[in-house]
Amino acid sequence: MSGLWHKYLRRAVLLPTEPASGLQPGQFRHFVVVPVMDELQFLPRTLASLAQALPDKVAVLLVINHGPDAAPGRKQNNLILLAQLRQGETWGLPARQLFWIDCASPGRELSRGVGEARKIGLDASLASLVPDSLNESFLVCLDADTLVSARYWPAIEEGFLNHPRCGALSLGFRHQPGENEAEEASIRQYEAYMKRYLEGLRLAGSRYAYHSIGSAIAVRAGSYLAAGGMRMPPAGEDFYFLQAVCKTAAVVQLDEPVVFPSARVSDRVLFGTGPMQRKLQQGEALLQLPESGFIALRELLALTTAELLAYPAEFAEKLVPETRQFLEQRGFFAVWPKILLNTAQEENALRRAFDCWFDALKTYQFLRACAETDAAAEKLPPAPALNSQ
Repeated sequence: MSGLWHKYLRRAVLLPTEPASGLQPGQFRHFVVVPVMDELQFLPRTLASLAQALPDKVAVLLVINHGPDAAPGRKQNNLILLAQLRQGETWGLPARQLFWIDCASPGRELSRGVGEARKIGLDASLASLVPDSLNESFLVCLDADTLVSARYWPAIEEGFLNHPRCGALSLGFRHQPGENEAEEASIRQYEAYMKRYLEGLRLAGSRYAYHSIGSAIAVRAGSYLAAGGMRMPPAGEDFYFLQAVCKTAAVVQLDEPVVFPSARVSDRVLFGTGPMQRKLQQGEALLQLPESGFIALRELLALTTAELLAYPAEFAEKLVPETRQFLEQRGFFAVWPKILLNTAQEENALRRAFDCWFDALKTYQFLRACAETDAAAEKLPPAPALNSQ
């Protein structure tokens, strides 16, 4: 693990932390990383809630950031926040536990969104850990407008203790109340949709049955390394990061709500809770994934036994036509023989290899395809009645 740690950090972009003394190696065992972009209104409450929840072995690292083309007001608020931090303001969090990285001053601005901000903070945290105990150190993602309960850190420690082989936890959450009736109704509608999706994945037996919420992720530092670090797409960094972790070790969904994200409308990312709130309040409907799709997923995963996966032709014969077509279109039968050659002859190895190929993204695409098939079928004219004579 030490070799991997050194190799990863040689490629990482490590920016200076403040206060000037910076983080010392081994000073803290765990980190909560918080991207901050124009959050002057919300960050004080977030830090105050962390002050009630974190033991002194946990540091909080803020990444104050915006892009070069950010609105002037957004830039100004970030600079005001930096000035307050440098003047000693901590909003109740012990000063020895609070650090920040300036990605907002001219010449230091970021251009790749919240994924880049998370990665900068997580990599800086990783660099200050002791490499021989990475699996006992936790890197946690939070957002600057998100509150936590007093059970926040105990739930994280209990989660990893109860699941010693897992790589990450998706923490239980419930959004804060909406500021008005419409916002409250839409956020509960969205939560219900997310819950149905999770339950469908669980019933289907999917490896990827967890929520992907950037403010509710805790990962072992060793698993962070094994997954190659935080992803930096324009949006959805939480989804792609947890997918990568899940290919190396299990991601466990915790049900106890200890994280309370904001229910507000936001334009900070391309998709996610904030943009979804806007769409729902404008009357757009959530995509309905039918129960038949989750049933089809369960039937597919039930066929992914070592006996069938070892013989692709026999596996294909067992599949219903729609599922076989989906796998063919995405190149499964072309790439699977190569995967077979490189998969160890161990118990469950073939199923793990299939799950790595048929990952969280392909799972969602499969369910979308099932929904489109159902929708197309509903538009067909009714089949002619059979002549019983």
